[in-house]
Amino acid sequence: MEDLVFVYGTLKRGRDLHHYLQKSEFLGEGFIEGYEMYLVSWYPAVVKGIGKVYGEVYAVDLETLKVLDRVEDEGRLYKRVKEKVKIEDRYVNCWVYIYQGSTKNLKRIKSGRF
Repeated sequence: MEDLVFVYGTLKRGRDLHHYLQKSEFLGEGFIEGYEMYLVSWYPAVVKGIGKVYGEVYAVDLETLKVLDRVEDEGRLYKRVKEKVKIEDRYVNCWVYIYQGSTKNLKRIKSGRF
């Protein structure tokens, strides 16, 4: 059984942690609405807010999802939640890692369009 995951930072193609998705199927580029992106050290973080965050959608197996949970420190640093992602001309439900820390002293960054 596969799950869909939306990635927006270091897990995207060409980025530092993309190798964790090397066995996963790339389904396309898309975006989520109602979120903002901030820079936390060397990696981005997404929180509820105003705007769109652009990223990529992958079909992943359960083993890969568990690895991503460890990489993202799910339950502490990030929380994995289901969100509607616009991909091409449709919406799909995907897992998205949402930052759980404070953004008070963080720099808001623009989410790059594909």
